[in-house]
Amino acid sequence: SVDWLNETTLEYRSKEKLRRVFSSNTMLGFKLPDNPTGGSNRAKLRKFVTMREEDYEKCREFWNRVGESEGFDVEHLMDNKPKSCLLHYESSDFDSEVFLYAKLGIHKYNMLQGTNLQLSCIEKCNTRSSTVYTGYFITLVAKDPSAGGSLVTFQTKVVNEDHYKINTLTVSIARLKSEPPRANPEHHGSLLYDCAQVRLPDEWPSEDSFNDKKRYYVMKKSELRKHNWIRLYMELAFIHANEDLPNPNLSNLVIMKVAVETEENVKPPNERLKARNAVFYIRYRYYPNKGRAPKGKNGHKPPRDRVAIVKRTMDMNKGLLKLMFDNRYAKTLL
Repeated sequence: SVDWLNETTLEYRSKEKLRRVFSSNTMLGFKLPDNPTGGSNRAKLRKFVTMREEDYEKCREFWNRVGESEGFDVEHLMDNKPKSCLLHYESSDFDSEVFLYAKLGIHKYNMLQGTNLQLSCIEKCNTRSSTVYTGYFITLVAKDPSAGGSLVTFQTKVVNEDHYKINTLTVSIARLKSEPPRANPEHHGSLLYDCAQVRLPDEWPSEDSFNDKKRYYVMKKSELRKHNWIRLYMELAFIHANEDLPNPNLSNLVIMKVAVETEENVKPPNERLKARNAVFYIRYRYYPNKGRAPKGKNGHKPPRDRVAIVKRTMDMNKGLLKLMFDNRYAKTLL
């Protein structure tokens, strides 16, 4: 409402407050004058507010139409998208994190349904950004090895919230496109931490700590091959902690050791891998010079051991899968 912009109220509204209200709207081509409430500037201000109301109505209509497909099928809306609506549509040349987010959505579905769907390709991705989070609405094609490699169209929504030091990824939608939409609350802002009861560890434990069999389970190499989502966790933590690294080759990452921590003493111990709430300690190496000719007389420097601590939480009531990890590069080096 803009009823405070009548002549009486304008007498009591400070120029500074008007500047705060409208400072973020210069994209509409209106520069607030030094004396916004005086003389001819009052007419300009009223015109500006009218423009803002019209823009608001267009945005509301646009987001309502986006909501009809829950953010997935929007390409027919993009030609008439208001400039102030921050929604980006892509159908090719996807970034590395989009592929990883697509796999994360499939991972959640496999956890809940007991399936083994695998990513085949991505059809499209819509990205909605704000100052505190970025939402990814991904439509992809998955293959089902148990059904002879048959292909299914799949949809997933992943929200990335990048706080200082900590990244939180939340998967709220993970379903076959043929399935009817389910009631899912919006998940961004403070809601991201509703089910995060255990603090993400700040430091890598001592090697002796992993000998505590009641608290930790060290995975076997055969289990790492079977549960390839462990590698997905590592890759997600790696790209977010190395955002300045140009074109990282994720195939050059090699897992050295993985330990799983749960609050309960789970039996048999390997059942910890299925725990809804668990912390994964992943030790790995990155070989950036893999496949390259040796450099100089001494060749390439051996890679340092790196670590990723990933906290997983599955909130069954809200239907959320959350991953939390430290995004500081210095924390990834031993």
